[in-house]
Amino acid sequence: MEKFIQNAGRALARVRTATNDFLNERIGGNRRNLIFFLVCVYILFILLVSAVINFRSLIDHYPVYLGLLLALVLAILWVAVFYESESHMAKDGHGFTMERLKRSRMKFHLLDLDPDGRKELERILSGRNVLTKINFTMGNKSGESANHRLLFVLFDELIVGGITEITGERKQEFFQFLQNSFLMNGEPINPNTLKSSFSSWKADQEKTNSKNQRKLVKQMLGKA
Repeated sequence: MEKFIQNAGRALARVRTATNDFLNERIGGNRRNLIFFLVCVYILFILLVSAVINFRSLIDHYPVYLGLLLALVLAILWVAVFYESESHMAKDGHGFTMERLKRSRMKFHLLDLDPDGRKELERILSGRNVLTKINFTMGNKSGESANHRLLFVLFDELIVGGITEITGERKQEFFQFLQNSFLMNGEPINPNTLKSSFSSWKADQEKTNSKNQRKLVKQMLGKA
């Protein structure tokens, strides 16, 4: 059964790829053109079937064919609206896949998050961008600034695959995501500080302080 599913999945992927290529190259990827194309195909199909069986059946049963055509148009319209909503959902997403965690086990107070910050973090966990930046206040030992390293540990635990190995463009996307989502003690995140903090954080993974931070984050997420 598993082998059949794999083979069928590969076959379906090839069909979908060929279909997408045809729609993009011939139809131009335009929804209105696609709807017009499908309606034309449907009408042609009905005419061919009626011609083969009995052309008079098309006249005798035209209300049925019109009803089917209307159902087809409504179905296509629904699909177009659905895919339009998908594009809007994609714009609202931050582009990182999050681990599935039980919200009931999370202890947001361990990160000193206020109710608004908690709601925004829940949006992030759902794959969406924040509406208002989260004010992250947990500080360094000096108490002068919030701790970037705790954010790195948090998302190393949250993002599927972690962040320790991300490089290049993906790392820049992650940094931009943090800048778009968080304030540090009420101040925008400094991109230069972010880069240097990330490099030193990666190098200090085995230090006691880093292990304690990860333990705290795991408790907050209900992993420990």
